[in-house]
Amino acid sequence: MPRTNLFTILLASASLVAASQFSLAAPAGQGKGGGQGKGQERAAKHMHKNMNAKNVLGEKLKRNGKHEVGKIKDRTVTADVDNGKVRNMAAGDLPMKRVKTTMKMASVDGGLIPVAATSGVIPAQFSNVTYYYGYCFDDGYDFVCYWYEPEMVYYSDYYWDDYDPYY
Repeated sequence: MPRTNLFTILLASASLVAASQFSLAAPAGQGKGGGQGKGQERAAKHMHKNMNAKNVLGEKLKRNGKHEVGKIKDRTVTADVDNGKVRNMAAGDLPMKRVKTTMKMASVDGGLIPVAATSGVIPAQFSNVTYYYGYCFDDGYDFVCYWYEPEMVYYSDYYWDDYDPYY
């Protein structure tokens, strides 16, 4: 009798160890896209420009009000700052899209650094994801995004779409 109990306990333990190997999640943002193959077709339509909004705003982030942060063609891009955080952005009559991603999209000089916030395999219950928030404008040719860290925007007040680099 004790031998059968020992065998049952060993079998149960081995199955738990084996199952734990398959219960790990991939880093956030990987495996998305639906497999429709439309990303590469759309990539030729828009040139993405990623701007570090913290550098563009600078000291203006400490003053409430509307501040000019740049130009897209002949339109002035403005940021509405409220208590040290950006509430909204506008660029004339261009449509604005709020997006989020787990990748840091803008470096100090405004170039693109596709560095994932997490790497490797992470257990699903312990993942700690940092989102970066962007206000993006599409003028038909360029897709210009101004990227912020979470503490610089009122991100809980709005819905943010997932950033699609192939748009």
